[in-house]
Amino acid sequence: MAVHTKAELLAVIRRAYGPDVADAVAGELPDQLDPERDADAEVLARLGITRERLANALGGEL
Repeated sequence: MAVHTKAELLAVIRRAYGPDVADAVAGELPDQLDPERDADAEVLARLGITRERLANALGGEL
């Protein structure tokens, strides 16, 4: 499991979803997040962000 900083995750969200989505969710993300952890995945899901799309944006490494 990889823990990502907010800045790292926002960079991936920008690639996967575009800058408008990244800017919209920036205030709702914690300082660190592990997308494989259920509680953190729920935060992403609530924001409409899927693990699969983020993994694809990272070339399969999330």
